[in-house]
Amino acid sequence: MDYLKQHNLASVPALLVISRYLATQPDGAEENELQRMLQPEAMAEGRSASSAGNDASNVLTSSLSVGEDLGLFDSERSGRGLRLWNLKDSIRDDVGRLPSADSRGFRSLVLRLLAARALEEVRAGNAPSDVALALTWVLLRDPLDPLSTNWDKGPEAAFENAGMRTAVRNAEQWRAFQRWARSLGIATVAEVGGQEAYLLMDASKALLDVLGRLPQQERAEQWFRQLQEILPVLGHPILVSALPEGSARPQGIPASLALAVQKLKRRGVLDLALSADASAAAVLRIGGQSLRIGEVRVAEVTG
Repeated sequence: MDYLKQHNLASVPALLVISRYLATQPDGAEENELQRMLQPEAMAEGRSASSAGNDASNVLTSSLSVGEDLGLFDSERSGRGLRLWNLKDSIRDDVGRLPSADSRGFRSLVLRLLAARALEEVRAGNAPSDVALALTWVLLRDPLDPLSTNWDKGPEAAFENAGMRTAVRNAEQWRAFQRWARSLGIATVAEVGGQEAYLLMDASKALLDVLGRLPQQERAEQWFRQLQEILPVLGHPILVSALPEGSARPQGIPASLALAVQKLKRRGVLDLALSADASAAAVLRIGGQSLRIGEVRVAEVTG
């Protein structure tokens, strides 16, 4: 399913609101109930009631469809012939344990589901979602050469030259993709001189969120392999193989992942043991510099 093209209004915050509500409804909720209970009052500010209602309805409908594709929600026809939505039993406890003021756990859950769904599709011979494909490609790029938030000032040409217009075609989809990347905790926006703004890809938060799922001490190649199984958008070879011919292909660990690992090392969260044996090392390349890592140790798991 293409999220940016078919369900452009879907968002991670909307998925969170819906999930929290459905976690309290063991028998599920019909879509009209969800609309009545979850429509944000702020959407009505400065707009007509009908306009605000249509916007909220479209956000809800799009987010439900995307959530179902991701594996967050199930749906069926109720006894009244209306669509009844449920939170998947496999994630009900995870959502129920989320702190009211902290959505990091949900952010990580959605990223893992999105990446796993994309990997599943490629393995089945299908195209992954446009969001997952774009994330995979952007995270392969040099993080020291960020893309402008303005579609006309570089991103359009970059996507065109890489054959990636099948993932992001226009300014509207580029804005939606940026919302996804920021909400998933793998990008921030930085302004330069008060005029230009750039999308900075930074996977350190995403990596920090899954450290508890990774070996606390492991050979580097195996450690990174397991990380990419958990978060395939960080350079899993199968997802990379789905990129169009001519797209950037990493040699060793993708630069954005290498940068995230280095950031966590500087924070004392990771310990990277250097290796003199090139054949048994994972190679981290950032800005023309290379490090051969023989072993990764998790010094601290936070959050």
